[in-house]
Amino acid sequence: MKKFFALATLTCTCGLASVVQPIASAPQLLIPAAGSTPGANGTFFRSDITLGNFATHDQVVRLQWLPQGATSTFSTTITLRANTGMRSSDFVKEILGQSGLGALVITGVTSTGDFDSTAALYVSSRIWSPQPATGGTTSQSFPSIPTSAVNTRDAAIFSFNGQGGNYRVNIGFVNLDPRNAQTLSIIFPFSPLPVAFPVTVPPMSMQQVGVGSVFGLEILIANDTPEATRSSSWIAYASTVDNISGDAWSELAVAGAPYINPPGPIGKQ
Repeated sequence: MKKFFALATLTCTCGLASVVQPIASAPQLLIPAAGSTPGANGTFFRSDITLGNFATHDQVVRLQWLPQGATSTFSTTITLRANTGMRSSDFVKEILGQSGLGALVITGVTSTGDFDSTAALYVSSRIWSPQPATGGTTSQSFPSIPTSAVNTRDAAIFSFNGQGGNYRVNIGFVNLDPRNAQTLSIIFPFSPLPVAFPVTVPPMSMQQVGVGSVFGLEILIANDTPEATRSSSWIAYASTVDNISGDAWSELAVAGAPYINPPGPIGKQ
């Protein structure tokens, strides 16, 4: 269901002003993973997305859909009145008219379609599914990222799994380079011998791959694209899903993280 709403400004007089943090906004934001697509074990995943215009002027917003593995994108525009927002529980299908899995770039633009640096957009996103045989739902949040902060040479994912075979792990990539594909290698350093396999992500696209039930503290992500076309305009994430309930969580890869030696038993150094 699509909903529109007005944004209100709230004032807090808590006495500890230093702990009050403003909600961030940006002219352009990336949602790494969104979709309207069937999943395993009777699940069907949809994106519940809230989009707000924090500016005091009406804002034209370009919504650019980057489908998984594709070399072409889809875009449309909407207009949000000043200090208003909208929400859809199935954004990809209802607002974009798309299906499947992809990433979403949300950009404030002028009436002529140029980038609008005065835009102040806020986005929250979760992927949810009816929970089979319960009548309830399950979901995982995907934080939006200001595209100005995307600058990754290599990265690492830490809390991806430690729960055994009841869980499956997906690793996703978004490549925002408009011209060059990027070859990003997933490295499991804790095997008896380190194991790596490459994933090629087309320009302005996303790609998600399943890596099964994996264990360990850290997965490394290395950019193995030839230097002439290597870009830092990419991010990685992990999504871990309970095979029984569909419960899930996600995390963004940490850019520039070092290799961390595996710890010993809990409570021992």
